[in-house]
Amino acid sequence: MRKSFFQRNYNITIRLTLLGAISYLLSIASYLLNQAFDNVDIAKLKDCLIFVQDKLTTVEHCTKFLAVISMIVAVLLIVIELIQRFFNDSVWNYFKSVYQTMRLRQFLRQDEKSKSVITIDSQTTVTKFNPILKTFNKAVSKCTVDVRKDSVTVFIRYPKTQQAQKLLREMETHIKEEVSSRNPDYYFSSPSREKSKLWIVGTRR
Repeated sequence: MRKSFFQRNYNITIRLTLLGAISYLLSIASYLLNQAFDNVDIAKLKDCLIFVQDKLTTVEHCTKFLAVISMIVAVLLIVIELIQRFFNDSVWNYFKSVYQTMRLRQFLRQDEKSKSVITIDSQTTVTKFNPILKTFNKAVSKCTVDVRKDSVTVFIRYPKTQQAQKLLREMETHIKEEVSSRNPDYYFSSPSREKSKLWIVGTRR
């Protein structure tokens, strides 16, 4: 199977939006620092402040440019998807796809931290990180749910390690039930694996 336009570009759109927001905040921070240095009136530091202000101005312009470009590309991808949905499917299904993708990622995510209490004269809480769950979370964080009028396609990337793969296989039935509960008008086949990809496909009843 091949990913749809939505599934190929969803993560890119999210990253571009975050990059644009962070870049915009950095440009504001640079501008505010620049304004703060304008109020400093110390003759000995004048040359140094001018140099710093020049650098801050450069950072402000670069981050603002990066923010604008990132947001333009992100909006362009969304507009293209919405146009395709308008003519071939339904615009509402785009928002359903985004919502169900977010919910499925939340459903799949495992807590990587575990706490244990060691008692030797006094209680000591030790927090441990589970590398298996970290690998698992990294893989499933790229999953997508593409809802359309005639079908629902779930894409999940298989983790690279054997133990993380075992965890995903144990969850396959639960994943299918979770997706089915959100799309009762569709009949879902059993999960199928193609190389490093897990697919669950639903067709309208």
